[in-house]
Amino acid sequence: MEIQGLSFGVNPVNKKENIFGDDIGFVEHYDFSQANMSEKHRIHAISAVASICYQSPKSIGSESLYNRLMSESKGLPSSSFEFVPVLLDRKNSKHKEILDLEFSNCKKYGEDLDSRYLLTNYRALVYDYENHVFSFDIREIYNTEKECGIIKKYFKVFLLKIDFPTRSQIVRHRVNLQELSRRFVSGKKLQFEFYVSEKIKGKVSSYKHTTPDGHFQSLEITTEDINNIALNHYYHLLDIGIKPQEARRVIPQSAYTDLWIGFQPKQLDNFIKLRLDNHSQHEVYKVAENMVECLKEK
Repeated sequence: MEIQGLSFGVNPVNKKENIFGDDIGFVEHYDFSQANMSEKHRIHAISAVASICYQSPKSIGSESLYNRLMSESKGLPSSSFEFVPVLLDRKNSKHKEILDLEFSNCKKYGEDLDSRYLLTNYRALVYDYENHVFSFDIREIYNTEKECGIIKKYFKVFLLKIDFPTRSQIVRHRVNLQELSRRFVSGKKLQFEFYVSEKIKGKVSSYKHTTPDGHFQSLEITTEDINNIALNHYYHLLDIGIKPQEARRVIPQSAYTDLWIGFQPKQLDNFIKLRLDNHSQHEVYKVAENMVECLKEK
């Protein structure tokens, strides 16, 4: 259950709806700046991100889910741990043990904010704990309220509802990502929705096939028909015992998905610069445009 008093990862700071003009797609902006204030804060943040993957809001704040995710990736944390930002201070003697290393995951997956602070994430911190020897347990590095104020300025998190082709464009960026899993969440648990752009909406094609009695038959089908045919076949596969992870292969590219995305400053600047270009695909342009609008609003 949700930890009392903690709302990040549950309630968005602001939201932009109808980004593709179909009343489905959206961009939501979240504040994860306090995710590293304590172990309870970490559990809340990580389980909130993972709950989207599994569509299990009741698991927010679940310590058992947190512990399972801690060793999900070959004994190391899942990608949801990247949504816990960690601020390291070169004036802090304990933090310097990590920062003075010639190589560390904290530095590899972090970004220098200035000559004093490095912004990284908890997953990188755990990786370094497993690969280096320190004078203390670096997993016990938490950030103060003042440090969280610095994180808030630089670490930005969004939840997107977008179609698969737009998702494919976005995941090319080196950012923190966590996606709805259609391996674990079937269409019976969460219905599929489809984005049909104006350019292909209602477009008709002819489909010729042979009937059981050997006659040729021509059917006229629209883009929307194709989505419905594929979806009906998907449900049939589930009904005859095919697992969701296999049945999902017949779902069209126009299907929507939910995607958490977290940015450090340079990552966000690069994303906005590339995706607000006039040559950018319309849908990913609208994502970037609405992200900027979210950040402008207080």
